[in-house]
Amino acid sequence: MNFAGRVNVLSKSETQEINDRAGELKRKGRDLVDMGAGDPRFREPKPVRSAGKKAIEDGYTGYTEVGGNQNLMSAITERYEKVFGVDTSNLAVMSTVGAKSALFEITQLLYEGGDEVILPRPYWVSYSAQVELSGATPVFVTGERDDHYLPTAADIEPKITPATKGILINTPANPSGGVYEEKQTRDIVDLARKHDLFLVGDECYDGFVYEQDRFWTLASSDYQDALVVGSTSKNFAMTGWRLGYILGGTDYISELEKIQSHFTSSPPAISQRAGEVAFRDELTLSRGLRKRFKLKRDYLAEELSELPGINCLPPPGSFYLFPDVRGTLTEMGYEKNEDDKLAEIFLEEAGVVTVPGSAFGVPGHLRLAYLPEKDRLGEAVERIDSTIRTYI
Repeated sequence: MNFAGRVNVLSKSETQEINDRAGELKRKGRDLVDMGAGDPRFREPKPVRSAGKKAIEDGYTGYTEVGGNQNLMSAITERYEKVFGVDTSNLAVMSTVGAKSALFEITQLLYEGGDEVILPRPYWVSYSAQVELSGATPVFVTGERDDHYLPTAADIEPKITPATKGILINTPANPSGGVYEEKQTRDIVDLARKHDLFLVGDECYDGFVYEQDRFWTLASSDYQDALVVGSTSKNFAMTGWRLGYILGGTDYISELEKIQSHFTSSPPAISQRAGEVAFRDELTLSRGLRKRFKLKRDYLAEELSELPGINCLPPPGSFYLFPDVRGTLTEMGYEKNEDDKLAEIFLEEAGVVTVPGSAFGVPGHLRLAYLPEKDRLGEAVERIDSTIRTYI
């Protein structure tokens, strides 16, 4: 059977493959310390669950406006005003079926064959696939390790060609945990303006920032060709509710709604009601978690750095560590880029789930989600240490 040529650019998400294998082992009774999937282990807040239940009881279960109901839209913009100090008077918003579909719809709107799109590396696994499905070509740029690989404007500019159509930035970053400071983001905005490029900001982890008083969102810029993507999945542990959003100029949102009307239609009405509560209660639902996550981040980064060959800097955002394990691989007798082999060893022999850095375009690293409780993180370190030492 001959499928459409566009699917030839795709392979199954590597993170999903890891999850599938871990799930298989768990079903067989294997005790795993799971630091693979970026699925928060805490429950969505009780008011969110209550709002979802009430929506069902009230019969609010049908279609809504394509971009979501007005109460949800207001809750999202009010959050940006209250939490980030953004003037939203010139911005519009639409809700989507998760942030992944938001990013996909944006690529469909902005890019086509012959275009180039600059992406960060390491990158979230779907960025390049979505760009390629639009017909465009991804162009990757990597920052310095000590800056958690975030590419600066100076890193990005040499990659710009006459074919360049847009830039995507991810802050706080998955998998590196890097967070742009205000000046760094403004420099990239100025670069996009100088070259007349679209600028898309994936900010799904904006609630997990540890070293800044307030995250500086791209929505604070006055650049009319900027779009911001966010989600309820991470900040409010609403992964299965499938609710994301896009914030941008009215013209952009109007065109994106056309695409969504033929793609998913509106997000689930139940999720919209629950999301409205999450956004309106932001300060009580999200910020209380930061201290606990920061403590786990610091603990795990310090413990991992004591292991043979591992270099692990605690990043300023997200809930991931992205340690450099090239030294470990060398000491164990493997090539520096065989991180997939190391992830397999840790899974099968140590019972610890990690994701190889090659899945994000940077071999020789692992991504670890520090979501389990601290005692389980300690157990994971002990298992990893014991396994490494059987090879050296």
